[in-house]
Amino acid sequence: MGSYSEIASLKKILIHSPDAGIAKVTPDLAMELLYEDIVYYSKIKEEHLSLKTILEAYVGQENCLEIADLFEEVLQNVTVKEEFVHYLGLLESKPFLKDKLMDMSSKQLSSYSIEGSIEEALLPIPNFIFTRDIGSVAGPFLIHATAAKKARARESLITWFVFHFHEQFKAWASNEKIISVAHTLDELVAYLKAEDTKPQLEGGDIMMIDHNHLLIGSSERTNERGIALLKKQLQETHSSIEYFSVAYLPESRYCMHWDTVFTFTNHHEAVGFHPLLNSSDGMSVKTISLKEGKEWRFNGFPDFLSHFLPSLTVIPCGEAVYPYDQREQWTDGCNFVALKPGLIIGYDRNEKTLEAFKKRGYTILEATSLIKNQTDIRSLEHTIITLKSSELSRARGGPHCLTFPLERI
Repeated sequence: MGSYSEIASLKKILIHSPDAGIAKVTPDLAMELLYEDIVYYSKIKEEHLSLKTILEAYVGQENCLEIADLFEEVLQNVTVKEEFVHYLGLLESKPFLKDKLMDMSSKQLSSYSIEGSIEEALLPIPNFIFTRDIGSVAGPFLIHATAAKKARARESLITWFVFHFHEQFKAWASNEKIISVAHTLDELVAYLKAEDTKPQLEGGDIMMIDHNHLLIGSSERTNERGIALLKKQLQETHSSIEYFSVAYLPESRYCMHWDTVFTFTNHHEAVGFHPLLNSSDGMSVKTISLKEGKEWRFNGFPDFLSHFLPSLTVIPCGEAVYPYDQREQWTDGCNFVALKPGLIIGYDRNEKTLEAFKKRGYTILEATSLIKNQTDIRSLEHTIITLKSSELSRARGGPHCLTFPLERI
């Protein structure tokens, strides 16, 4: 298990299909739940199903895992179920629900925890579809995220139980390869309930940029305390990860995670938001050698690339032409996920960005057409598979956000 690359051929992946909790997001709750609008539930399910179908065609149905199904299976163990109910009561300040929740079946409790309950004033967790943020695989490690926002706190609790108790993650758990800023469930809940000064670490900010080089975005959702705790644990493990870089993103909604401004697409190729990444002073980067303690500081991303990834070409989102670059970055024009080098998934609405890829020889194919024609996805090369995205993009995340690769080969 593990992954040392963002583009190596995908073998196993974790997703979460849109659930009925999304249909419970109201205009007055939208901002609290990190939505800027209420989405069309039937349509977002349809759009996400195209993504799931393409992923299953590439990795096989048995390797495209639904986290809600894994959680349900974990809850079939009565001891684990009791522990989860206890900590759910602590997190949500609702210990009085214990008896009712223990009487639920594992399927009912899984749905209740994810979709929420109007009766018990338990809000849904509609951002769970963005499985990238619940953690990340970095080299041999499975990194468990500690959510920054209250609206996503329950996701971190659920994933703790899935990662530590499901058979799919046994290799990591038994070999002590799961990293979390919290060492215990009590500590995790304390962090998630804290109003400030807590460590924050989310998967959308975690990216292997080379086989021995991990980059973390210091962002709206990942803070210095979370980064420091992760770095400390990596140093203590004496892992194969040698370089640890921190990219300091502006504190702005448009770049809430590192993967909203930069993702890899092929060997020596990525897509990025040029107004931020191409500036000599737009974003500083710090790199530390975990083994030698040596440190480098770069005033801008171009200097960082020149030093560590000199052969990388960054294709500009929106063709680097205003206002299209800003519009398409906002609708996830920098947020691609690779099935293998040069076979990537993106949104159909980012037309200028797609045009930039066409100029580099890429073929653009629609997911719905590929599914209808039963195309052999694995045979495609140098291709962007586009998803219809009117509702997915309004939920504020792209294909990279919607997927959590567990293993690449």
